[in-house]
Amino acid sequence: MRLPPREQRDVLKIGELAEQLATTPRTIRLYEELGVIVPARTEAGTRLYARKDMKRMEIALMLSRCGVDLDTIGRLTTLRDQCETGSKASKNVLPELTALKTALRDQIERLTQLEQDIETASDLIGHCRDCPNRPNRQDCPHCEVDKQVESSDIARLIWDPNTP
Repeated sequence: MRLPPREQRDVLKIGELAEQLATTPRTIRLYEELGVIVPARTEAGTRLYARKDMKRMEIALMLSRCGVDLDTIGRLTTLRDQCETGSKASKNVLPELTALKTALRDQIERLTQLEQDIETASDLIGHCRDCPNRPNRQDCPHCEVDKQVESSDIARLIWDPNTP
């Protein structure tokens, strides 16, 4: 039996879901293996994803894009189902959420430091905006960037591969 056209269905096939979420069918199958989503299937085995599956995938992909590892995402999505009571679920899930919050705070701190370093590098490299010299020590011996390259890791990465 063939499925009706997409606009006449309340469900999506794997390629359609992947397109909707700007990801790949392979990624969706990986999240299925983790237990994030469990699609319905046709008699022929075609995966069918409901609106709830799409929402769960959106959340899982957002977590992944924010740096949350797949093991954590898998645990978060399956942990409650493994518990017989709400009390047990709460005791098991809350530590996971606390650990996730701590990891995200650490990541935010690292990203904030990186943002500041990028700002420093931008200001520093901006000194060369009107410079007619080639950007190296030999052709520009009085280069402001060269004098201050140590003030920014990003500037060192971009500007001077020879600086230890």
